[in-house]
Amino acid sequence: MMKKNYGTLPEVSVYILRKVFCGLKKNNFFKFNTAICILLFNLFSAQHQFLSPPDVNENDMKKTGSLIEKSAPAEILYNSVRYNFLTNGMVEKEYYSKIKIYDKKNAEEWLNLEIPLFSDDKLEKYEAKLYRLVDSKVEKVSIDKKDQLKENFTKGLKIYKLAIPNVLDGSVIEYSYKILTKNIANLNYFLEYNIPVVYQEYNLEYPDARFAYHFDHTGTIMTPKYNVSTTEERLGGMYKIFRFGYENVKPMSKEKFVKNVDRYRGKIKPELKRYSGSYFNYYDYQSWNEVAEQLDKNDHFGGFLKSNVSDLLPEKIKTGYNPEEKADRIFNFVKDNYKWNREYAVLASQNLKQLTKTKAGNSAEINLLLIMLLRNAGIEANPLLISSVNNGILNIASPGLRSVNFLLASVKINNQIYLYDATSFNSKANLLPERDWNDFGILIEKNKGTYLSYANTNISKKEQVVKASLDIENSTVKGTFLQKDYGMFAIESYDEFEVNKDKFNQSFAYTYNIDTKEVNSKLLDDGNFESQMNFSGNSLIDVVGNKLIINPVLFLNKKSESFDQTEARKWQIDFISAFEKEKKIELVVPEGYKVASLPKNKKMTTDDKEISYEYKVENNDNKIMISSKLNVGSQNYPKEYYPFFKEIWKGISDFENQVITLEKK
Repeated sequence: MMKKNYGTLPEVSVYILRKVFCGLKKNNFFKFNTAICILLFNLFSAQHQFLSPPDVNENDMKKTGSLIEKSAPAEILYNSVRYNFLTNGMVEKEYYSKIKIYDKKNAEEWLNLEIPLFSDDKLEKYEAKLYRLVDSKVEKVSIDKKDQLKENFTKGLKIYKLAIPNVLDGSVIEYSYKILTKNIANLNYFLEYNIPVVYQEYNLEYPDARFAYHFDHTGTIMTPKYNVSTTEERLGGMYKIFRFGYENVKPMSKEKFVKNVDRYRGKIKPELKRYSGSYFNYYDYQSWNEVAEQLDKNDHFGGFLKSNVSDLLPEKIKTGYNPEEKADRIFNFVKDNYKWNREYAVLASQNLKQLTKTKAGNSAEINLLLIMLLRNAGIEANPLLISSVNNGILNIASPGLRSVNFLLASVKINNQIYLYDATSFNSKANLLPERDWNDFGILIEKNKGTYLSYANTNISKKEQVVKASLDIENSTVKGTFLQKDYGMFAIESYDEFEVNKDKFNQSFAYTYNIDTKEVNSKLLDDGNFESQMNFSGNSLIDVVGNKLIINPVLFLNKKSESFDQTEARKWQIDFISAFEKEKKIELVVPEGYKVASLPKNKKMTTDDKEISYEYKVENNDNKIMISSKLNVGSQNYPKEYYPFFKEIWKGISDFENQVITLEKK
């Protein structure tokens, strides 16, 4: 007799279940049907192996293009992240990635790997390998961590960076690392990138008695192909185990002028619902009032605010001024005497005595101190909890501390609200850094939490002035360059300058492809920021016979349209601030030459006057003066505005790429 082939394990299960099902009574149908679904789902998931990265094989090396997105310059073959809670209160994060490079020139960011660490994080293990096909043989190169891994500090993070050397088209990069962290609130994981993903998985393991997490998702990716949710005994207690596996994830659409792309990227977001530790109790809050009540009771928030600051502020600041002047002077006192350590927080990690000793603190400590000093001077001030731009949108419908990571000082004077952020030295009342303008906040007034909407109504400005002459003998253009920033632009420029002065000054040469000398950048008394330098450039002039051809806008011209998206716009257009950008160029006509042709003048304005652009050329004696001015009237626009911006920016590009012709007399 011939044996029946039942196929793979799931096929066998289905066959057996069907046989059993045939013998069931009708009234047991629904109960059994549910059992089938659960059992089959577990059986299918059981066949999938999590936490089992495959070795780089011959198929990986021979692959010439992505099957998910043909034009992709690279793709992630395998990603895995695992968060495992240890008995000592630390969380072990293990990460593994395998990336295939198809077009090295267009995949530069994937050749530079980054590992971000917060202040208490510790990098335990790191390993990187490069696989290349050389003469039809797979060559494996191990990269020495000590020689290649570099530390960088930016925006509150310590970032280990690794530039992978000697990558060829067709190479595979493989790397893994392990981090020990105390962070139990941020266990997020992005599912979408600008390149496709063949397979990726997320793993979370934690003690059931101490923690509880609820999984939230952002973006369009919701259902994993493989899903395991179980409980197992470990180290004398029960652990919750969650595993999610995803296949063939398409790359995320690239759109410029998006406030923060992470708002829209697919992401797994475990929200901490319960924590039995001593630092802070997380609950399933029903309202922001409950959040306010718990914060008021917490030593690291309400307790911190109750500290005695009566001796910190000079008496001359507290008296003799109107409320607005007094608030500004207290604000300046905090900025002058306390420095932000670039850590984002809504809870203090040190007490007031420690803060006054170190003169440095996280965002909560700096702005809570400001609030305390304002209150001590008789000014109504309260914390405003926000989610910074890089943290995504604040979910006001889900009360709790999961989606907030920053706080501002909210001041009420004569029924008008003023917002302050003392973590940024160059900020002012209602003139905040870019990171703060994220639409919503929760105002905490002792036991009351109130939703607050706020918007940036300021106009930022960038002014660029070039005075140049032509060196005919050496075919170069040389002169002076002045850049002046106002408003939010000045805040951002100064913050960047303060982090690394040399890097900031060197950035002009890289940005504009010119040689710069004697670069002098400084914060002006009025809060504007200025950079001056001498420059020279040898690619700005063409000599054709007895003629000189030059773009009078020089290195400030727009070489390509910024609004060049061909597919339909998906998200709103975000500038974060309304702005004005003005360029003024003065070009001296060399002796013995005359102007043969000049660019045309141009004006463009939308019907509602929201966007305007003017380009003007004047010829006076031996000087040619060019000016261009762009005005954008609002901080953001609906996506339907994209065609108007596209038209304006195309016009800007066309006119700023016009040339003048000089010829010998």
